[in-house]
Amino acid sequence: MKTEPELQNAGFTAAGIERYENSTTAYCDQLFTRSVQNGKNDKAPDARIEVTYEHVRAAADSFIRRRQEANWLQIWCQVGEYVSAVCAGVGGGNLSQGWGTPLLVSSTAIGVILFIIRVTQKR
Repeated sequence: MKTEPELQNAGFTAAGIERYENSTTAYCDQLFTRSVQNGKNDKAPDARIEVTYEHVRAAADSFIRRRQEANWLQIWCQVGEYVSAVCAGVGGGNLSQGWGTPLLVSSTAIGVILFIIRVTQKR
């Protein structure tokens, strides 16, 4: 962990330093817990727990995988966005027809709603 003077020299504000320290502490606590759990999962029933390099590496990798994996809702929302964009294009190209304007407006609204859902699910 970086020291407070190092953070200040790097341009961190007081609030930034506090957030950095809280985040690194929380990350370290989670990394510790997952590493110990990995060690417990690999030990023999009558053996003492040993937390190895592999256990710590697997725990750290689990944070990365969790952030990279999209859930099914995000995937379907993105597919829906593409379909909505196509429908909006078709509707926009047929504004002289009676169905063009409603298709354009409704598909644009649905696309925006799906985008908002997908983006908020990432958090």
